[in-house]
Amino acid sequence: MSGIKFLAKSVLSRAGALASPATTFNLRKAANQLEVGRWMREAGMEARRWVATREQLFDTVGAKVANERVLYLEFGVWQGAATRHWAKLLRNADSRLQGFDSFEGLPEAWNEAYPRGRFDEAGRLPAIDDPRVQFFKGWFDQTLPGHAFPEHDRLVANFDADLYSSTKCALDHVGPIIKVGSFLYFDELNDCDHELRALREFIEESGMKFALIGATPGYNHTMIERVA
Repeated sequence: MSGIKFLAKSVLSRAGALASPATTFNLRKAANQLEVGRWMREAGMEARRWVATREQLFDTVGAKVANERVLYLEFGVWQGAATRHWAKLLRNADSRLQGFDSFEGLPEAWNEAYPRGRFDEAGRLPAIDDPRVQFFKGWFDQTLPGHAFPEHDRLVANFDADLYSSTKCALDHVGPIIKVGSFLYFDELNDCDHELRALREFIEESGMKFALIGATPGYNHTMIERVA
């Protein structure tokens, strides 16, 4: 080990001994932003401009597919805000909206700010007055195997499960119906240990190619489309 590397590691270790958990958490978040920006550029999906909210991304895609027979899948429903928004955007009576969630919170800790059980709704499903909406209660590895996805002309999939394990499970099961023209949305793509890791592995394994539709600053909320 060179003297410079030895000194750098020593200084960082001493600084870490003095740092608070919030400081190291924020440093990891900063490193995540650097990595997601680098990876998006290498993947040919670098953002040229940002949007302010995830709803702007929903509305952009919704305007394209509103009258088509859409299958909208949501992984991580929580209180149903995104499902309600998409139910209003999709005007075709034959569209279907299916949400998957345990409604019992995260199955494991996401990070220091979101421990196991966060987002627990005590098993209660959101009340949405639309016959096209269905919710499937349970862990993804229980509800997705063998699930028969309805016939559709366009797929829109919303990945808001936060965790790597949950996102990877959902991507693997939805993979066979992700065709050219399908839209995928990620709610926390700027977490390199979780949603970004799951997407990166899925692309490497499947060979699919995607184009960026849009993102909020830092790729927190990101919409992509399969192009090949």
